[in-house]
Amino acid sequence: MSSKNFLDVDESIIEKSLLIQSNEEQEFEQFVNGFLNPNSGKLVKPAPGICIKLLKTDKSKVFINLCHHADIPPPDDITKEELVEVFNSKDPEKFCIPLSIGIEHQETDKSNAKVNVYDVAVNSEFFKKCQNDDVFQTFIVCATIEGVAEKFKIDISAENPILLKNRKCMGSLQQHRIQQRPPRPSTFKKKPLIQELNSKASLSQLDIHIKPEYRIYVQPEDNPKNMILDVWMPDVHSSQEIDLKCGEDCLLLTTNKQTKYELDIFLPCTINQKNVNVTFNTITKFLSVMATIIPSN
Repeated sequence: MSSKNFLDVDESIIEKSLLIQSNEEQEFEQFVNGFLNPNSGKLVKPAPGICIKLLKTDKSKVFINLCHHADIPPPDDITKEELVEVFNSKDPEKFCIPLSIGIEHQETDKSNAKVNVYDVAVNSEFFKKCQNDDVFQTFIVCATIEGVAEKFKIDISAENPILLKNRKCMGSLQQHRIQQRPPRPSTFKKKPLIQELNSKASLSQLDIHIKPEYRIYVQPEDNPKNMILDVWMPDVHSSQEIDLKCGEDCLLLTTNKQTKYELDIFLPCTINQKNVNVTFNTITKFLSVMATIIPSN
């Protein structure tokens, strides 16, 4: 088996032939609708937060303004360890975050091109929590991208989102109408603060390794040439924390920090050990392994 070098990746729409209303017209229309139907919710304007740049599968640009407002209900309180447990479970949707997804609007980027922009607002206190913790930030960015893709039926890639460092939003933030109703409760059950350990447990038993979430697929599907393995490790900050060994038909991955991940698997195909490319994205926390498949005789 041979160790591989890593590369840290930290990377900082087609224009529709429809008539898009200006921001002022959209906000006025929302105001009138709220006045005529006072039970439809409360109209608020969120504060800017994080601007996320993405690419659609056709390589056209999309921007998401992740913004926040105090009147949006917060999610259930959850610790970093509990959030990791949710992700490692088979039902990550059991932890729910209230999201207010605004209407699609067009703005002009720095190259004077028209781009589609989507505003997604969360609770202000939860947003602050996400700003101060990489695991929570990764989670809310992924949830935001998934929410926009599902609502507007667009095919956007969440593998390499770029969080713009010098811009908190693209264009003008739209007003959001918040429904005055309680959020859907999470089904995640918290563990008791004190847990009884087996009196015979040794220190080695307490040195727990977590099996990370992963997926393996081949390209192209009809005549596979390459195998791709994606591994999600939200607690890893740098490739220096990762040790990876690849064999022709197996793979062993471990990490050496406080959260210890371990993945020891057999591969579904035989790969060329001399043609393996490994990258770790410090934003999404995805480790990607691409290898050439050796054809079977």
